[in-house]
Amino acid sequence: MEVHHLYYIIGAIILCTAPVILLAIAHLETAEPTKSKEFEFSSKDMWRQLREENTHIASLSQLLRRAGLLNTEQQVNTISITLIAIIATAICLGIYTYFNGTPPTTILFIITLGIVLLAYLAYFFLKKIAQQRQEKLNQETLILVQTTRMLWRVGLSLPRTLAIICDQLRNLAPTCSQELQLAVNKIESGQSQEESLYELIGCTNAEGFKEYLIVVRQQAITGGSIDKALDELYRLLQNRRKLDLQEQVNKMSGKMSLVMMIFLFPALLIVVAGPALMSISNALSNLG
Repeated sequence: MEVHHLYYIIGAIILCTAPVILLAIAHLETAEPTKSKEFEFSSKDMWRQLREENTHIASLSQLLRRAGLLNTEQQVNTISITLIAIIATAICLGIYTYFNGTPPTTILFIITLGIVLLAYLAYFFLKKIAQQRQEKLNQETLILVQTTRMLWRVGLSLPRTLAIICDQLRNLAPTCSQELQLAVNKIESGQSQEESLYELIGCTNAEGFKEYLIVVRQQAITGGSIDKALDELYRLLQNRRKLDLQEQVNKMSGKMSLVMMIFLFPALLIVVAGPALMSISNALSNLG
């Protein structure tokens, strides 16, 4: 291997590991208590700034939020660990190919391809987790609507109702309780009910849960009763659940019909038409 090829590989590795090193340095700087607050630039601040300036980073942050990583610290730690794992795996793959006598250009291509494929795989799994979590929100919304309707008829205020829901429904509706707890914390810290619920609406993609938040926020704005709105929402969610179940049953019956046609139809054809075909073949052989 020539010297400039080795320098090229080292430079590529440094470029790949530079973002992770910068995030680690920023995280270490925030852990030092002697640093002045004016020069403190933590990884959280860096992530917020990137999220505000880049739409792709904002979309990634929104996807992480829907997957259950609710605060900035969890998102930064997850991205850092994922980047370290991806780059380390790609470098190990490059080292393995280097000791097998692979040319330098091929090694660089393998490292780059490994980073791209692993990053796409991580993004695919993250998207799948976010989709499953949004489906859980839709499934738990029926219990949420029933509980809210009962507590509202008792005469409790909206913040107290949400606080009781977060406390009592941790086992029955853990995902919804986790989401509503964010709004409850913001309301208790002094933020208005309308703003906290509006931020929560923008962070979710589950239709049923979003409609529930819209109804609750409308009550916080107007101050009226939400019994009728919750009843209509409950019926709507029930009808939607029935349609989803019917769709699943239709898909399953279609798959079963396909399996029966593939495996049972040839056997049925052999049993029914087999004797007739044998008789015809015997008759033709006798004529011959």
